[in-house]
Formats: sequence, C-alpha cells, structure tokens
Amino acid sequence: MSDGNRRSHVRKTAYTLLIMVFFLAVLFAIYMESPLAKVKAITIVGDANLDSSVLIRDSGIAVGENLFQLPILSAEERLLADFPMLADVSIRRDFFQQKVMIDVREREIAGLLEANGSFYTILADGTILQKDPTGIGIEGPILSTTAPLAISLGSKVTDPGLLALCKELPEIPQSERAELSELHVQTVDGREQIQAFSRDGFELLLPMTQLQRYLGLYRVIHNKLIAMGVAPGIIDFISSGQGVYEPYPKAGGKHS
Repeated sequence: MSDGNRRSHVRKTAYTLLIMVFFLAVLFAIYMESPLAKVKAITIVGDANLDSSVLIRDSGIAVGENLFQLPILSAEERLLADFPMLADVSIRRDFFQQKVMIDVREREIAGLLEANGSFYTILADGTILQKDPTGIGIEGPILSTTAPLAISLGSKVTDPGLLALCKELPEIPQSERAELSELHVQTVDGREQIQAFSRDGFELLLPMTQLQRYLGLYRVIHNKLIAMGVAPGIIDFISSGQGVYEPYPKAGGKHS
C-alpha cells in the first residue's frame, strides 16, 4: 500500500471513529434524559428498626431522579449524622433494574438505661447514645444500677456491672429479652448481681455472668410453673444455680 493510500485509509478510519463516538454520545445523551436512566425504586437493606420511609426521605434521593447524578456520598453522610443509631450506611445503584439500595447497619443496642430520672438508649459497649424522653423508644428492657452514674451522651458508663450487662444482652435472642421488663444491677453482700422482672410478674435473681444460660433455665421453670397454675414469685439463681422458686411475701409483695 502506497503512502497516499495509507494516509487515506487512516483518515477514513479516524472519521469513522469520530462519527461512532458522536453517535454514541448522542445516544448516551438521549439515554440520560430517558426514563431508562431514572430511579424507579428505593429500598432499605438491613435489619434496621428505623422506619424505612423516614430513612429514604432523609437520604434526599427520590424516585424519578437520574441514577448517574445521585449525591451518594452526601446522602450517606447525612443519614449517619441524622441517625446516631446507624453504625454504617452504604448506597448502591442497580442500573439495569433502575433501583437504589440503601444498606444500613445499626449499632448493637443493649436496652434503655434509667438514670438520674431520665431514660437513655445505651449500646452494647456501654455508650450512652441518646436521651429518650418517652422511655419507650426501643424494644428492650429497662436497665438500671445502684452505682452512681455520670451521664454524658456519646460516652461510656463506668460501672463494671452495667458494662458487663450491656455487653451480654445483645447476645440473647430478642424473643427472650422481650420477656423481661427490667434488669437492675445491685450489690448484695459485696457482690454484684442482677435483679430482673419479667413482663408477667416474676422476679429473677441472677449472677452477673452466663446470663443467657440462666434465662434459658428460667424459661423452663417458668413454663412448668405456669402449667401448674402457680402464681408469679421469685426465682433465685444466686443461692442455687438451678433456680429456686419462692412465692412473694404476702405482706410486702415483690422484693425491691
């Protein structure tokens, strides 16, 4: 092939490529403005207890927006800032299904701490997350301790017994935790123990360790007592590791 023919071939190839790039750019521009590039659905992925519609609204992402122009980073940062209960947020896009998935992971919550006349959401690591003015903001038992507490949002409590309780509670299935209304860390004869109350009126005296094991034993004893028609009373796992039942004192009612 002569030099002239070679140059002509190169020019034709270049023109062809330019035309292809031009048409691809036109097609992409048309696609970007077409319904195929719009968000059709937004879903929350994860086991968050927060309302999905609230999370989606707070993200600022809406159905009908362009999938390629979503403010993903700012949406993730806003969700983390507005919902302290969230430990992690990741937003993904599915261009084929035209979907946006907001992956969320919540912090592990131990329960609701009652201290100094107020209620606070407390995490598994003992961090005071936020104040709960209603006392019913989460599904979980109310926790308390006889030890004095200095409450500071975002900081951990310092009482060793309460810290141990917070760490162990999330390991217990929610169905079992839901049976308890209160868990109180107290010191008796120089030793910390847990005084717990069930939602159907039983009082439990529990060691600070192996809480899940003792709650499993409690469920067995509880079911037998209910089947026998025995009234709620005290089940003591401190004096006996297998649990000892005794009725409430007639005059004083429940132990305090």
